[in-house]
Amino acid sequence: MADPLDLESVRALVRERGQEIIEKYSAEGIGIGRATPGDPSYVIVVYLISERREIHEPIDFEGIPLKFEVTGKFRTQT
Repeated sequence: MADPLDLESVRALVRERGQEIIEKYSAEGIGIGRATPGDPSYVIVVYLISERREIHEPIDFEGIPLKFEVTGKFRTQT
């Protein structure tokens, strides 16, 4: 179980198991952020292509809260 107050712990979880989160939620990608400004704990931000009705926060992964943001499809610039 990762520690939401320890950035290195959250980074290790994302590195080792991040692909599972992406696949489970059909996410465009993931990142690490804060639940709210000034909050000392970290969350894994899950970037979704579109809103999904079946996702209801709060959800956590190995003790780290997941925060969902609808970003649309990522594009690469050339």
